[in-house]
Amino acid sequence: MDDFKDQSTVESPCVGVCQYNDEEVCQGCFRTSKEITDWFDMSNEDKAKVIALLPARMEELF
Repeated sequence: MDDFKDQSTVESPCVGVCQYNDEEVCQGCFRTSKEITDWFDMSNEDKAKVIALLPARMEELF
């Protein structure tokens, strides 16, 4: 049970706008479809790495 609690400490960046572009990147949270699918199985370290990539992805799209 502690493992589940530990894995859920990094909050999802989902904003409820789930629209993908041609590169399979969500235009709401800027995660890839694979990152979204894998989110709850990722370690907090992996989640933090994904979150660190999001601002650059947003800049590329807009």
